[in-house]
Amino acid sequence: MNTLILATDKFPSPEEDLIIHTNVMFNIFFSLECLIKLTGLKFDDWVADDFNIFDLIIVIASLIETFMISQGEAGVISVLRAFRLIRLIKLARSNVTLRCLIDSIAATVKAIGNFMVILAIFIYVFALLGMQLFAGKFKFNEEGYFDPKGEVPRTNFDGLLWSIITVFQIMVGDQWN
Repeated sequence: MNTLILATDKFPSPEEDLIIHTNVMFNIFFSLECLIKLTGLKFDDWVADDFNIFDLIIVIASLIETFMISQGEAGVISVLRAFRLIRLIKLARSNVTLRCLIDSIAATVKAIGNFMVILAIFIYVFALLGMQLFAGKFKFNEEGYFDPKGEVPRTNFDGLLWSIITVFQIMVGDQWN
């Protein structure tokens, strides 16, 4: 249920009171779970399990987020809500098939690390090359034709950040068909 609530679109918006109240309900549920585990186990046993510490961090972040939403400012801490989904990894400890799948994913991510570094270097080099060749030259009128006095589109090579984004868009084919 927590995953379904977190997957809802436009969360949290003021007109969706049910979703906000359900989020508060899950915050209370997870807080009680953390408190029961903390009181039920000895402190040394509780600290020995890394998921208990992770749960405590998630509960604290969720309570801070709920307080900030009640004050009218969602802020950056709303992103921490997504970490609640990592609680699903707890299922991997009891399910052999799921544990095998998660181990395979972790090994794959570790194996493509070097590829990602090389890819980042290529993107950077081509962004610099694009800046050298095309900076200040992408200007178009309302019909989409080249015009030296026209507007610069959002995807351009005028600055490093937008140059990297433009190279990435070209690489994945986004908006270039």
